[in-house]
Amino acid sequence: MAKNYPLLFLLLIISIPALAQRPKPAAVSLPPADTVYFDRDWERTETLEEVAYARIAHHDAAGKTMGTVRDYFYPSWKKQWEGKMASEKPDKPTGLCCGWHENGQVSFRGTYLNGVQQADFRSWREDGREIKCASRLVEALPLSNASIHCSNCMHSSRKVFTVDIPDGTVGIVYKLDVRDEGQPPVSWSTALAMAAVVGSGGTAAPALLGAAASALNKQGNNAPPTVSTKCHWYITADPAAANQFLATKGTITNVQACLRAASNTPQETRPITLPPGTRQLFVCVNNDNYTTDATATLSVSALVQACK
Repeated sequence: MAKNYPLLFLLLIISIPALAQRPKPAAVSLPPADTVYFDRDWERTETLEEVAYARIAHHDAAGKTMGTVRDYFYPSWKKQWEGKMASEKPDKPTGLCCGWHENGQVSFRGTYLNGVQQADFRSWREDGREIKCASRLVEALPLSNASIHCSNCMHSSRKVFTVDIPDGTVGIVYKLDVRDEGQPPVSWSTALAMAAVVGSGGTAAPALLGAAASALNKQGNNAPPTVSTKCHWYITADPAAANQFLATKGTITNVQACLRAASNTPQETRPITLPPGTRQLFVCVNNDNYTTDATATLSVSALVQACK
């Protein structure tokens, strides 16, 4: 059979202009990368002698990071951290992130959600050995209650619960209930929350705290209040803030000193990751009812970890 070379040549000539007219894929356009320098305490610095780390990131017009953020050891420029940021100042990693020791060994790898480590988080020492942590949940403040007078009464409408934090605590789970006088009483057990941590192996602390909070939230089968108590409250590790709360009409002006601040939230169960070295917490509750007294009930469980 004769080969039809002229026809093939004609088809090729016709197709060349069509190929030339196809639009090219749009190039990804990112703003110029910013380089920011930090000292050993991760404070920004422009003094060369103080620089220990450098960050390279793209930012949009509003100053929010775009794409992957990379941190480096300085002056070696070896990679120290890589991932995405939900926000900066303070840093809130999000998604899958990875870190390295300066010798190149991986220091950690895992997923973050708004700055909180998730259950897949793992970490390693400089020699490559994985860090394993044993966890236990202990009662930092057993179930306690206090009567709080109304805001227009002669006696105090404020109560500060002092919570001593055990050594090795990485976070807490608290359950707070504030209800009007005359409402059905409430109580609960922390046993289920503690059981949620038993046998958890190397699970990351935030995941353990979340499991404990979920278990504790199911506790307390007493009748719910029929009215919602007007109140505001704070959780702080700052004794000066707690003293200000008592000395004023239940006010803490430096809200940044608080781990949690809430208004008209009379019932809440929640985990909180604590800064290292926290030795005491103060749960400050104010009854905002004008003429009705209230009862505040609180328990605090501490997640204690020993790592090796």
